[in-house]
Amino acid sequence: MKEWKQLWIKPRPITDPEGHYNGFNPSVTVLPAGYQDEKGDVALTCDVIWERDDKVVLRDGTAIYTDIYRPVTQEKVPAVISWSPYGKSNIDVSWAYNEKDLSHLQKEEGVDPALWCAAGYAVAHPDARGAYMSEGNIFHWGEPEGKDIYDYVEWLAAQDWCDGNVGMAGNSYLTIAQWFAADQKPPHLKAIAPWEGQTDAYRETILQGGIANVAFPRQAVSVMHGNNYVDDMPSMAEKYPLMNDYWEDKRAVLKDITIPAYIVASYTNPIHTHGTFRAYREISSKKKWLRVHNSHEWVDFYKSENQKELLSFFDRYLKGIENDWEKTPKVRYAVLNPGGVDETNLVSEVFPPENVQYTKIYLSGSNGKLLPEPGENGEVSYDGKDPEAGVEFRITFEKETCIIGYPKVKFFVETKNCHDMDLFVEISKENKEGELTAWDCTPHNRYQEPLAGFEGKLRVSLRELNLELSSDLIPVHSFREPDYLNDGEIAEVEIGIRPIGLKWEAGETLVLRIGNEYRENLEKGIHLGTANNMGEHIIHCGGDKASYIQLPFLKEKK
Repeated sequence: MKEWKQLWIKPRPITDPEGHYNGFNPSVTVLPAGYQDEKGDVALTCDVIWERDDKVVLRDGTAIYTDIYRPVTQEKVPAVISWSPYGKSNIDVSWAYNEKDLSHLQKEEGVDPALWCAAGYAVAHPDARGAYMSEGNIFHWGEPEGKDIYDYVEWLAAQDWCDGNVGMAGNSYLTIAQWFAADQKPPHLKAIAPWEGQTDAYRETILQGGIANVAFPRQAVSVMHGNNYVDDMPSMAEKYPLMNDYWEDKRAVLKDITIPAYIVASYTNPIHTHGTFRAYREISSKKKWLRVHNSHEWVDFYKSENQKELLSFFDRYLKGIENDWEKTPKVRYAVLNPGGVDETNLVSEVFPPENVQYTKIYLSGSNGKLLPEPGENGEVSYDGKDPEAGVEFRITFEKETCIIGYPKVKFFVETKNCHDMDLFVEISKENKEGELTAWDCTPHNRYQEPLAGFEGKLRVSLRELNLELSSDLIPVHSFREPDYLNDGEIAEVEIGIRPIGLKWEAGETLVLRIGNEYRENLEKGIHLGTANNMGEHIIHCGGDKASYIQLPFLKEKK
């Protein structure tokens, strides 16, 4: 029996000025070399055919509409898809990129036809199901959207101008779509380039740790435009906060992805970091590359050197050019150093690097320190109803220390006068003067703010692990049924922390904070921990209740 009912909401009308819709106009136009959009920064360097509002009929009879930009040539060319519901043309997003070489023909977060058509590619801009004039309702990801993209890929491959080789590229939604398309295995999808994107909407974003956070998803839904309805995922999170088939369908089946993949990630994206690293770990492709940058997805994507590298990747796997792409290091990663200088393009065969050693550091209940060995039995507690309440534990490093990989914590917790608690856990860095340092990404875009902590959270009643999905390094929870705490009961909980690449100089301190809310949310007046409304929260330490944090330390090279 189905345990949920789909909730829908009306999107904005396509006539809304913020939709930047330029009208429904099935047509073919040749944009000549030298053409420049009035909002663009660069002119075309070759003649480009612009097909507007081509009709594509999906397997269930639904019609969607697509724009195609392709070079004027007698030769057949490969196609690169930018799939999303955010509009296929005339989107003014140049403010986001700090780059001044975009044509304004690019779809938001997608490749720019000015560059790619000149390089011998077609660029495909579909309006996903339900977006603008495309029929049906907008539905976020999952198998249904994967099947839509499958049909679209095969339609593109059959066009008389296409050589049958299709790829996908882009940030955010354009990345998420790639996971769900590639796990459907469309025959003509030959390579993907996912540039930061979640893979599990429940666990990684909207209900991470079983704790609802609907602000960003609601904002994302609010800017969609169409004639029918959109999947109201924020309301689904509020009405169905436990795992069900609806949420399971929004977890990509990454093991089924076998085609070449150039994956780009960062440590600092609150929406996409967990999923991008999960994808790198779990896809089955033997031809996969990971690059971890220290910027922001939009800025990084549109850097000219990164677009050039992306062209090289697709030249190899869509055009079949023997261009030495395989000599690209399998992993290039960054190490952030708040208050100092970041390191980038560090080379490894795997992530985390092979010379990483996972080590347990134990919480001391007597002095607030993090210790190499468990101490005596003890406990610390804080007020369960005060959003600002919490406890902190510290370790000061005597020499330069790098932590790179997947941290986690295991706590022994108890409550008094309540039966549940929301745990918010943060790893951060203090300088030698005892001041909290933050990695400052504000120059890169107008959305992200300085990052002070690498975080994880969990509603303790949802602590049950999914043993099939969990590993010794990365706990994954079931979120199926709550198991509330009884009086006097001590529960074991494991919480994964956001993937990290962070350096501490000699004399700097790692701070582990456990509390009722993240510091950043407190500064903004946000309180997500709705289970924290009464009682006392207790963390047991030492002895046979040795709570710890497990950290991936980079070992010194001999």
